[in-house]
Formats: sequence, C-alpha cells, structure tokens
Amino acid sequence: MHLSSLFSIAMLSLSMTSALPTNLTNFLLVTTSQLNPSANTSELKAVSATSLFNPFHQPALLLRLTGPGYGSLPNFTLADGTLSTLAAAPFGSTMYTYNSTRVTAGKELQFLASEQTGGNLALDDGYLLTVDGQREGWTICEGALSNEVLSWRGDTSGCVNTYVHAVLKAPY
Repeated sequence: MHLSSLFSIAMLSLSMTSALPTNLTNFLLVTTSQLNPSANTSELKAVSATSLFNPFHQPALLLRLTGPGYGSLPNFTLADGTLSTLAAAPFGSTMYTYNSTRVTAGKELQFLASEQTGGNLALDDGYLLTVDGQREGWTICEGALSNEVLSWRGDTSGCVNTYVHAVLKAPY
C-alpha cells in the first residue's frame, strides 16, 4: 500500500473519531437511516436532530424529531444505562435533571425528573444508542399533536425504523 493511501486512511479514521463523542457526556442525539457514523452529521442519511417534548404537561418528557431552525438542542450524558439531560419543568422555568426510564418494547423513550435505576441503554462503538445491547429496534412513530417521537420497537402503523447516533454537532 502506498504511503499516501495509508495517510488518507489515517486522516479519514481521525475525522470519523473526531465527530464521535470521546466520553459519555455532552452529546446530542440524532436519528438516521444509516448504521455507520459520518464525520459530518449533515451527511447522514435521513438525519434529524432530537429535542425534548411535553405535549400535555405530563411528568414524562419524550424525544421528538426536530428540523432545521431549532432554538437549542438537549445535551445528554450516559451513566449506568441511563441518559440524562437538563430541562425546564412544565409550567415553569425551573431546571431539573431528567433521566431516561427503562426502555421497553412498544413505548416511547421517556425522561422523568427523578432518579432512575436499572437503565438499559448504552453506546455501541461510542456512537450508536442501544437497548440491552441491541442496535436495531428504534422507531420513529407519530405521537401526540402529530409529532414524530422516538420509540423502541414501535408497533403502530406508520412507524419507521431508525438508528440513534450520539454526535457532537447538530446536523443542520
């Protein structure tokens, strides 16, 4: 192999890893139809940013798809199988740490403003969100108020399979 080819491969590998979180704090979550990561999140196939959503001022927040023009996106951390993020409570500006609940089939990914134990989430290869070690099973389903929300093994008609990537930069 030529030296220039080795250099190109090394540079590609470096740019790929620089797009991925190096630790499990302060990353964004995006959905994509693409399994493999991209150094440029805008180049991921069918990519969408995600944001927290509370359609009816319920205790649990959901994760919905967000297109270009968002105000801000939540930053996540992952510890002990639980995703965490800082968000304002319904009907107020008080900020709380919201933690993901245990993910189960047929349910939306949910976050509560309370301590959660027994989480079953992980990042495979440092970027791919898994449930109990399974890469495939995330779906985008129509939720409340016609929003597209992230579910695990959503089984209603119209749900679309997706992958969830942890990324450092927003896709648009």
